[in-house]
This record gives sequence, C-alpha cells and structure tokens, in this order.
Amino acid sequence: MELRHLICLLLIAGFSISVSTVEAQIKAFDPLLDSDCKVLQPAEVENWNSTYMWYPGQLAAHLQQIQLKESEARCVNVDYPGNFNRVSSLSFFQKKVKVLHEVLMKWEGSGTVQCVMDDRRLDTKLREYLLEPGTHSLLFEVQTNGELPALIIHGEGIEDYNGWQVSLNKETWCIPETDSRYNRPMVKPDAEQELTVVIFPDKYIPLRNVDCANGKIELGKHARLVVDFRHLEVGCVKLEVTGNGYLSFSVAESPEEALNEDIRGNEQKMKPLTSFALTGEKQEITLPERALRYLKIAADNPCAIHSIQFEAKVWPVDFQMQFECDSEPLNHLWKAGIATLHTSMHNFYLDGIKRDYLPWSMDAIVSMLGGDYVFGDRQVSRNGLSVALMPAYPQTTDWGIVDYPLHALIGFKQEYMRYGDLSTSLMYKERILQQMALYESVQDENGFITAQPPTSGFIPGWSKKMGPEDFGTPAYVQILLYQNFVIGGYFARLWKENTLARHYEQCAEKLRSSIMEHFWDDERKAFINGYTLVGKKDMRISHHAQYWAVLTDLYPKQYYDDLFTKVLPSIPYYTEYISYEKGYECLAYIKAGRIKEMIALLDLVWGDWLRQGNTRFPENFSWNAPLQEQLMFYGRPFGLSLCHGANGVPPIVTVLRGILGFSQSDTCISEYTLNPHLLDLNWVRGRIPVKEGYITFLFNKEGNSIVEVPDNCKLRILQKAPQKTLILNKQGSYKFVITE
Repeated sequence: MELRHLICLLLIAGFSISVSTVEAQIKAFDPLLDSDCKVLQPAEVENWNSTYMWYPGQLAAHLQQIQLKESEARCVNVDYPGNFNRVSSLSFFQKKVKVLHEVLMKWEGSGTVQCVMDDRRLDTKLREYLLEPGTHSLLFEVQTNGELPALIIHGEGIEDYNGWQVSLNKETWCIPETDSRYNRPMVKPDAEQELTVVIFPDKYIPLRNVDCANGKIELGKHARLVVDFRHLEVGCVKLEVTGNGYLSFSVAESPEEALNEDIRGNEQKMKPLTSFALTGEKQEITLPERALRYLKIAADNPCAIHSIQFEAKVWPVDFQMQFECDSEPLNHLWKAGIATLHTSMHNFYLDGIKRDYLPWSMDAIVSMLGGDYVFGDRQVSRNGLSVALMPAYPQTTDWGIVDYPLHALIGFKQEYMRYGDLSTSLMYKERILQQMALYESVQDENGFITAQPPTSGFIPGWSKKMGPEDFGTPAYVQILLYQNFVIGGYFARLWKENTLARHYEQCAEKLRSSIMEHFWDDERKAFINGYTLVGKKDMRISHHAQYWAVLTDLYPKQYYDDLFTKVLPSIPYYTEYISYEKGYECLAYIKAGRIKEMIALLDLVWGDWLRQGNTRFPENFSWNAPLQEQLMFYGRPFGLSLCHGANGVPPIVTVLRGILGFSQSDTCISEYTLNPHLLDLNWVRGRIPVKEGYITFLFNKEGNSIVEVPDNCKLRILQKAPQKTLILNKQGSYKFVITE
C-alpha cells in the first residue's frame, strides 16, 4: 500500500509539531462503521410486545428541556429565542377493551400511575391486574415529578396500540405518539438512548517532551501532547496514568483550537478540565462530557499514560440508504455527509454539537431531507417536527425567529411521503391549524408578514452578506408562507376537509399574485430581497428568494438559464460564504436540472473541507478565507461549529435526488421515479429505502444495469429516449441498458 510521508515541521501558535510517518488508508467516517472502534453492548433488560405511549409532542418537549440543561452545563454561549411546546407532568390514557378469557394486564410508567378500572380506582402501587372476560373501560392517570408522563401496557388483546387515546385534560383526546424502540418497561422514553462507542486515538502529535513507544506515552517535565481521535463526537475521555504532579486538558474540534492557550476563547467550559492531581499510583481519570476530536494534554512533571480512549455517545441507527460509485471523492462526500448528520443525532437532529447542542426548527427540517433516507429514524424526525411547530395556542409573543416555524409543514409533507401514513399529521393537526391561523392573523393587505422587534426577526441562514435584513418584509418569507398554504391545502384534502383545503388554496393563490407583483424583477429575471422595516424596497438580489421560488414553482422555468448563468454568479460572496440552508438550495439546483453544477459546487466547497483533513462538515463555509477566519463565527475565534447536521445533507440530497434522480408522486405516493445522471461516473450501486421496502440498483454507463423493486409500488426509470422509459409494476429484478 502506498505510504504517505507526513514528516513535517509546523509552526502553529509558537509550538513545533512533528508528525511521524503514517500509512495512508481509507478510513470509515462514522464510528459505527469503523472497525477500529468498539461498541459497548448495553445491558439486556426485559422487552414487551407493546411500546410506551405519550401525548404527541410531549416527548420532544421533555427531551428539549434535557438538551437545554446539558447545553447550559457544557456550552459557554447559549442563546435560544422563542417559546416552544410546553412540558406537562400529567397525562390520561383511555381505551375500551373486550377480552374473551382471563388476561393478566401489566403496566409501567414514570411517577404515580393510577389505574381506573370500570370507574373503580385501583391502588397506585399496583402494576398488574387480572381482567375477567367481558368489556372493560380502562383509564390511566400518569402524574410525574417533571419526567415525561408515559405509559406502557402488556397483556393479550389490550397491548395493541390501536384504540388508545391520550389527553392532557380529560376533555380533548387524540391518538398517542409511540415508537417501536420504546418497548422496555424499565427504560423510559426520556431516558438516555445512545450507545457507548469506544474510539481509540488515531494519531499522537507530540508538541514538547513526549515519547511514544511500546504502547505507553511518557510525558516529561512541561510536556505537551495533542491526541487526534479523528471522529468528532460527544462523550468522555478516559485515561490510565501514573506519576506525580498535575495534568490538565483542553478539548477541540480543530488543531488550532487545541493549541489555543486562552481558554476565554473556547466555546465549551474548560475549568473542570484544567487540573487533575496525580497520586503516584496508577489511577483512572475520566474527563467531563465534551464535544471533541482533539485532546491536548499538559503535564507539569513526568508521568506516563498507559491507555487513553474516547467513550462517545452515539445514536443507534440503521444505515438504510446505501451508495457507492467509482469516484472516491464523491464516496467521501457521501460518507462524510452521513457521519455529519449522525454525529448531530441526539434525540433530535441538532445544531452544532460543540456550541449549543440544541434542536432548531430550520436545521431539524433540513436534516430530515437526508436523515429520513439514510437512517429512517421516524421518531427523531417527529421530535424535530414538534420543536419546529409553535406551541399550542400560539401568540405573536411566542415568536423567536419568526420564519422558523414555517419550515414545519415542509417537514410534515416530507414525513408523510417517506413513511406513508397520516398518523403524524393527525397527532399534530390542532397545532398545525393553530399555527396557520396565527400567521394568517398578521398578514397585511397584500398577504405579507413582517418581522419587527422584540422578535429575533427572519433568518434564512447565515449567507446574508447581500441581505435580506433581519427585520422587514423579505420576499423569501412570503414564498415560504405561500408554500405553507399550498401544503396546508394538500393535508386538508388528505384529512377530507375540502372547505379548509379551498380556503388555504385561495390564500396561496392571492399570495402568489402579490409576490410576483411586488418582488419579481423582470429586467433582471430575479426576485428582489423585499421591503425594509420602514417600507422601502430592498432592490438587492440574494439567493434565498431565488431557490425558494424554484422549489415552489414561482420562478419562471423559461428563465432558469438566466438564473444559473447570470443571476447567481453575479451575487457577491455566493460561492465564498455558504451556510446551512444549502440543503434546500441543493434541491432547487436538482429541480432545475443543474446536477453537474451542484456536484461542482460540492467539490469546490465540501470537497475542499475534506481535503483540509476534516471529517465532518461545519455550520458555515468560508473556504476561500484565511484559515483562522474559516474557524471564526459570531466574532469569536472558534465560534464556528465544525460539525453541523444540516450541512451533511447536500451530499446526500445530491446523490439521492440528483445522481439517482429519485422522486415520488405526491398524488400517488406509491409511485416512484429514478432518472439516473451518471455524468462522469461509470457505475453507481446501492439502495433507497421507501415505505414498501428497498429499491436496490446497479447503474452501469456501459452494459446491463439492474434494479430490484419491492412489492406494492410502481417504479419508472426514465431514459433520455422517452420511448425507452421503463415502467415496473411488479416486485422483481429487472435488467436494462441506460441510454444517456
């Protein structure tokens, strides 16, 4: 195997760093796929055939509070504007059951669980009851001390989820939320669900007075050592050491952050890491939980490190979508995108794991665009949908970032099409309708909405050097609102509420006309930014309104060439400053048929980031700037999150929607299309999860291609020659030749 000699001398922050020769090899980007990592198997506990259930959105609300506490304990700069769905400590569950013979019913839940059997209250200490044959009315009251009020039932004929109803007040009832993973009665849904994965050091980078030999690290007086684990995750580092004096530690996402001596510039609290006294005997040191890839160790006196490992918290996933091609750079983009998204999964698709470790509305929905296919974790998506929605009975005072809740309906439609049933939209129906009503209530005579203080205004992403402003009436927000009315009408028809559907459709049409009248610049073939807070037109052009207009069919298709050859290239900083909204824009590129251009942008920006030695994608790219500026954010030297789930999505979406040309009918959601674009690739292979199973494929530019189709769906494979388009209606394996 080829050797890559990395013997070099680096002068960074006044330190001399020598890195020894290492063997170049292709390494896994995800720790669950890395054979050098070790998964610690959790203890086995009792499983039931049933699952915990709870009031829709309450798991997300309780988990959000847990995330907030963890964030405040670890992160230095936490700002979380807006009001979210409120937690409840009381829930009621009811069902009428008919049993044909004696059935032993068991139940479990947090806090105090009161069973009311046929209007008779049982002792709250009971956790089982023998049901006699007949029809019974069951009511459970679950009262907790701050935990999630959830209930799990075990017993023949009564554990079936269907028929159960849940309420917060015993007045309004709805179907409960549940997920198959929560089938262990002694492990509550709001308990920690992550796996522990042991990550061993990938590299030791001696800075001063360090000797690494014979499986032991000898640190001399005033020694300095940086350990590179390669995987950027959240967890605890454990060391076995002997010696005297003190060890201190700092953690980092980048080498530059690791070498930083001024802890005031760190985004995570470092004081608990700054001083560990050694006893002279062998001892184990466990560092507090932190997000890290690099660990810097400083010793004031000689000591020895016998072992070191990073015990990371990793969300359990199935890698459902798979992809491989004959281009290693594209394979790396795909794998790093998945790893970025996976690292950000902790109950939700989170924001940066280093800086705030919290779920945000827009980030969660963008992450679903990739996560629903590569992982298919429906509960993580549902948790994000609940956070994206405004709380029940919302008021304008609940707004933080005013446009963020508008992403929720995009997520609900994505969730419905991916998983194939209306249950999630029905669970959250009342909150959806209440949110729609709130936005309607603040529309002006043109149908527009405006943001002003004390809200946090509008945030389309961080690529805002050309606007629009935080406050005012931006075009992209009105397009987002238009899309909400369109999707609202779509769901209303699925719910069989045609009057409501017509109302939303009329709102959408009125708003569409206003958008084109006020914001379309026919001379420049682009949408302007909108209106400022004082009502003045902002005639600048940024990319935000353009990609939203393409996604919503408001951008005239006959001007796509103008958009991609004139409008976008003329926007200052367009390719130099790229933010987490790019997952949406990637879909716009693909919809407009600019797949080759999207891949080129991926290589220019995301590919450059990997070529710099990173293994996760950051919140923001300023790839053409000096290195130190690339790491800065919010005016802070290491404020940029170097692992941000939403920016793992563009490589995934480019493969799924672009190269493979995957799409799905929204009128008949069991009809799928593949329109492969191999471009410079000779072959691609893999599988796509759909609600019916997996579509497995091998596309060859030359020779036979193969696709396997699951049962109960229709698959079209488009060809350049329309007469050669394949329509596959039956389960089976099919061979064909691609015409390009």
